[in-house]
Amino acid sequence: MELDAQQVTTHEVIASQHASPVLVNAIEPQPGLFVYRMPAELQRPGDRYVWRLGHHSGYPIAKFEHPGDTDDAAWAIREIVDWTRPVGEIRAKANGDTVRDALEGSPGIVLSTPSAEAVV
Repeated sequence: MELDAQQVTTHEVIASQHASPVLVNAIEPQPGLFVYRMPAELQRPGDRYVWRLGHHSGYPIAKFEHPGDTDDAAWAIREIVDWTRPVGEIRAKANGDTVRDALEGSPGIVLSTPSAEAVV
């Protein structure tokens, strides 16, 4: 695994192709935010953006090609809202535009949308 010296933990990821959450190895660079590599069975063929920034709930926020970029994104959005809170509280206090604005210019792709399967 290509994660830096931060402590690796097991994290549940909500993947739309599976009925139940999938376990991955992840780091928590900011409270409530996790960085992890999507398991091979969940990756789309040819997709280079295999690193995810996700919420502790298991929902993804953005995807990246390199783990360092994902860690930088966690730093960039850390103060938008208390990410340790449940998804419902985050949705009430922040919106996807705020996250998109904070990640503008990053090499990643924001995955959060107004759908029910997004954090913001």
